[in-house]
Amino acid sequence: MNEKPSADLFSVSISVLMGLLYLGGGIYLIASSQSFGLLPTGTFRYLLAGLLIIYGLFRAYRGVERLL
Repeated sequence: MNEKPSADLFSVSISVLMGLLYLGGGIYLIASSQSFGLLPTGTFRYLLAGLLIIYGLFRAYRGVERLL
């Protein structure tokens, strides 16, 4: 009887999914060449991208850790 409740599994899956979304957003900021006037430009763009990548990795790791 070592099963996790379904609400806990849902919470873990949402946490991992959001971590991957933050990670993808950071990669998109670094990889995209056009900003269309909506995305930040210059050094701030790369700082924001780095923060998104770090936070995405942390959030996904925290979700996987709760799963185990």
